[in-house]
Amino acid sequence: MNNYARVISISATTVQLSTTTGFTANSRALIVQMKGASVTRTDSAVHGDVTAYNSAGRFEYVKIVSVSGSSVTLETPPTVAFSTAGSVQMISVPVFNGGILTQNVVPQPWNGQTGGVVAFDVTGTLTLGANIDATGRGFFGGALASSTPFDSCVSDQFNYTGSVQAGTGNKGEGIVPSATAHAARRGHNGNGGGGGNITDAGGGGGGNVGAGGLGGRELDVCDDDGAFGGLGGQSLDYSSNNRLFMGGGGGSGSEVSQGATGGSRAGGGLIFLRVGQLVGGGGQLIADGLSAFADNFNGSDGGGAGGAIALSVISGLSGSPVFRVAGGDGGDEANTDFAHGTGGGGGGGAIRLFGATCGSITSVVNGGSAGTSVLGNAAGDPNWGAIAGSPGNCQGNFSALGQTSVINPARLNVVKSSSVYTASGSSTGFSIPAEDMIYTIVVQNVGGGPAGEDTVFIIDQLPSEISFFNGDIDEGGPDNFPGSDPVAFIDNGSGLSFDYTNDVAFSNQPGMPISFANCTYAPVSGYDPAVTYICINPKGVFATPQPTSEFTVALRAKIN
Repeated sequence: MNNYARVISISATTVQLSTTTGFTANSRALIVQMKGASVTRTDSAVHGDVTAYNSAGRFEYVKIVSVSGSSVTLETPPTVAFSTAGSVQMISVPVFNGGILTQNVVPQPWNGQTGGVVAFDVTGTLTLGANIDATGRGFFGGALASSTPFDSCVSDQFNYTGSVQAGTGNKGEGIVPSATAHAARRGHNGNGGGGGNITDAGGGGGGNVGAGGLGGRELDVCDDDGAFGGLGGQSLDYSSNNRLFMGGGGGSGSEVSQGATGGSRAGGGLIFLRVGQLVGGGGQLIADGLSAFADNFNGSDGGGAGGAIALSVISGLSGSPVFRVAGGDGGDEANTDFAHGTGGGGGGGAIRLFGATCGSITSVVNGGSAGTSVLGNAAGDPNWGAIAGSPGNCQGNFSALGQTSVINPARLNVVKSSSVYTASGSSTGFSIPAEDMIYTIVVQNVGGGPAGEDTVFIIDQLPSEISFFNGDIDEGGPDNFPGSDPVAFIDNGSGLSFDYTNDVAFSNQPGMPISFANCTYAPVSGYDPAVTYICINPKGVFATPQPTSEFTVALRAKIN
């Protein structure tokens, strides 16, 4: 569905990418800055609080006009001041006419630089017969503690930040650039949940619109009624109405054993959908955060926060489709000998609509539940100090998403003709056996936009009544064509380049080749009746007509 690339640099209309695979000329793309917020870094209760969002969460739709090497050229420069230090990615945006969605659409997982996002446009009506699902595709949960060296109540329970150390819970990922010096302990990481401080405290839930919940208290034999679980991820500010954030990852509990898995605890990803009309057909849009696994011997982990869904419609919405951005549940604690820390719930995410109201959908924005403790329940504290995540919300008038429109595509028109070739004045001037002819193919772009780079591929079946001439097309006659190759290329505003050695190939098979690579026949010198197909692949972008954009391919053949 989507292709993803890390944005390395942006200079006016030139964007350098980590890869241009899947990005083509005359196509639509989306630039999104995933991180980049500034936070307080002091070792105190305000550690991880956002002090400036900068361009974190900003996005912009762009049009690619050409692709060259590792760079793409845009129609106009982006209006957003993206900072490539903040994990900026470009995502291809396919455009469809409409129809029924019959299979689930899932984005590539977030890998720390790219992924986690579904984005496509539909110019007509889309009926949701399947799910668009970015569950758990958002920011990572905190890394599991590396070992369990602390079996006493001596701990660093009062610290809010520090580097990873054995036995200490770690912060979930959020909109803050990663910093190894601040990867651990109970302070949150923007909307990433804080880790549980030793001994055996629970991790905090990730945050989005809804704040993540506090992680549960430490081991009961050490506990002095202090709240030493990881702080929940921060509630993010959407008031500017032009940002979208992935759900923060849940923090990990402390003293997690080497054998524990902990689950992913990632937040929900992002869904960008622009349609002419949306009809609910049983499918859902989902960007939930993941729930943490239960534990029975160590501090449990916090749940991931819900992600964000943005929808723009032109002609309305019907069928009350379900939109889900719920937070994941914090991990339970099942130990029956000692009460250990439980996980905080993930916060709910964001639903943003343009051209529709929140009343026209069924929205699920709840925060995740706090983990429960068997012994905590017996002591009258079933969550052992852990707190549920706060709910997210749904809002309309999200004009920053804009509306979809048709990109004028290239449209190719092919005209074939032939003429008698007069060689040294010996021709009769009639198309009869033994006479030579010039076989001409004219390819025109008559559409409203350019064709993608290197995408023009012509496979022409030569009539069985002629034999291809593999020699200088002008041999024995007037020099009407440049060069001495068997195939001539004449440009008329196409903007394409042509190299006979690399851009022309042949087939002697009865069936049509399916690609240029399948054209593998080497013609013999002179007339070769074995040639059945000629394959032509000129390079570059087939230009938009201004007013003419065409090229001519000519070859010589003998009438059998």
